[in-house]
Amino acid sequence: MSRYQMYFETDRGDVRHVVEIDDTETLESVLNELLYELRERGDVLTGQGDTQVIANGQSLDLAVPLPKQRVRPNDVLRVSLIPFLG
Repeated sequence: MSRYQMYFETDRGDVRHVVEIDDTETLESVLNELLYELRERGDVLTGQGDTQVIANGQSLDLAVPLPKQRVRPNDVLRVSLIPFLG
């Protein structure tokens, strides 16, 4: 398991969590649980739209494991919502 720093853009500002994600897991498979834990603590992502995760200035594919996207342990991941188009 690798550790990553995740910053969630919430209604109360950025919330930092250090999370462990297996090298074969995808963000798609772990993100719902992380967002649920965030809500349990009283934080919700700011805005409405699709969830996006950015690392090293690049938007990540939620269906591809992090190492395959050149994301390294301890990299910073920013989780936010991008507005729906249209």
